[in-house]
Amino acid sequence: MWNQGSTGISPGRFPGAPDEELWPARPFDFAAHFGRVAPLELEIGSGKARFLIAAARAAPEHDFLGVERSLSYYRLCRDRVARAGLRNVGVLRADGRLFIETAVAPGSLRALHVYFPDPWPKKKQKKRRLLDGVFLEIAASRLEEGGLFRIATDHPDYGRELDTLVETVPPLERLDETAHAAPPPTNYEIKYAREGRPIWRFLLRRRAGRP
Repeated sequence: MWNQGSTGISPGRFPGAPDEELWPARPFDFAAHFGRVAPLELEIGSGKARFLIAAARAAPEHDFLGVERSLSYYRLCRDRVARAGLRNVGVLRADGRLFIETAVAPGSLRALHVYFPDPWPKKKQKKRRLLDGVFLEIAASRLEEGGLFRIATDHPDYGRELDTLVETVPPLERLDETAHAAPPPTNYEIKYAREGRPIWRFLLRRRAGRP
């Protein structure tokens, strides 16, 4: 397994170490990575790793993996995760959509977290958004029964689109956001709250008995 705590960090724009290459389209062995079998939580787009580390500290009985495509943010996450010294948290450089499709087994996640994904606001860019109907269907299949899918965005158009879209995915039921304790905030959430921006939050749960 690649050494996420490597100190030989390349400052360039291109991968300078094996772990900086994008994860290929193949299954990921969570048990081998963490050295145990435990409830799994995955965050797509870990940014500066604030949520990832705080959540791992709060729930040591769970394993947390962050997936970050941006090389610069991946390096930042890798450093912060290494300094945190927690055995139940890791970070991987990967494309979030491809990772969910090819690396995560069906019914294997206790929770999936997607906070403030790129909204691709222009009309011609919308097709690049992560959270479309196809992705929501695949993501739902990767959750265990009763598993949670948490989403947050500050972009009104994205929020309104998701408000309708999540209702079209039969395996997912929408819960009131107060049904479970709020997760630790990300850096973006703290920043946007200070700016007074409204935030769209979605708390979804995988229905029992649904494929």
